[in-house]
Formats: sequence, structure tokens, C-alpha cells
Amino acid sequence: MSEQKTKFLDGIYSEFPELKTKELLDITDKDTFATLDDHLRAEFINFDHAKRTDLYRLSIMIEEHAQRAYQPLLATFETEHLYKYVEKRYLKILKNIPKAWIIGGFINPFFAPKTPPEKAEILTCAATNIEDMWIVVTKWSDGLFGLVAEDLGGVEKGDWFRGFFTTKNDVIQKVIDQINQTMSVNIDFSKPE
Repeated sequence: MSEQKTKFLDGIYSEFPELKTKELLDITDKDTFATLDDHLRAEFINFDHAKRTDLYRLSIMIEEHAQRAYQPLLATFETEHLYKYVEKRYLKILKNIPKAWIIGGFINPFFAPKTPPEKAEILTCAATNIEDMWIVVTKWSDGLFGLVAEDLGGVEKGDWFRGFFTTKNDVIQKVIDQINQTMSVNIDFSKPE
């Protein structure tokens, strides 16, 4: 129960306190972070008060990499509505990757019958501290990398996010371990099929 009260991102920061003190960077600076390669070279990008549109752009770059490299993908969605918004795109993505774990604050984990079960696990994180998270993870030649962001709310839920993008494999593995522990699942990028 106490794990539910702790914010997901705070659990990651408690394991890696140096991350929280890293300089905040402007991920909206398209001159500095125009491509996924720009993000990968940075290794760790700490941000606060990012907008949904900025994270959406980065998420698409990560998803496109997963398809090009034929790598598994983990993606979280705060609500069923947010997944439905990208469902058609995800059905295309699933044709080009070996496995996906789609996690969301879904009331019914079987809400997306069109999603091929052999390619994706649909998991609900309703009533957990993952419900406010935007996480997109895949693999590259140096291991795992991804976006980890927490909804800070704002005028409307989803207006502002804090979090990070990183290629630090140990940090991303801790994110996956925390999801596995919280939800009693086994997301394992070393066994994608």
C-alpha cells in the first residue's frame, strides 16, 4: 500500500539521487534535440514542466526506432482514451516489432480486441502509481533507453510533465523492475518473443 502512495518517479530518484540534481534541459529546443540521435548522444536529459506535445514527438521517435531496429517496445498510457488516440498507429507498429507491453489505466485490460495478442500484452495499471506515468522504452546497440515522465497536472491533467530521457541501462532497468514489482508482471526485454 505504501508503494502506491509513493510517486513512481520518486522511487526511481531514490535509487539514483544524482539524477534529480542533474541540470534541467529544455527538450523543446529543436536545435539541440532535433533527432533521436541527439537524445541518445546526451545520455541523460532531465526536464520539468514539459508539454504533452513535446513528449509525443519524442515518443514517436522512440517508436520509430523500435520498428527500424525490430526491437520490443514498452509503452504506458494514463487512460484508455490516450491509447485509443494512437491505437491505429500502434497496430501498424506491432507488425514491425517482436513484442510490445502496453500498460495503461484501463478499467478493462481487454478493451482493445484489435490488438494482436501474439504481439502485445495489454496490462492495466489502474489504481497504481504507474497510472500517472508516460513511459516509452526500447533497445538499441548499447542496451535499453527511453522516456520516463510523470504527469504533474496543471490546468487540466496532462498539461505538464517532469522526468527524463536516458540511455543509462541501469536506470531504465530499474524502471522496468519497478513496474514488474508494482504490477506483479514479468516484462523482460531479453526475451521479447
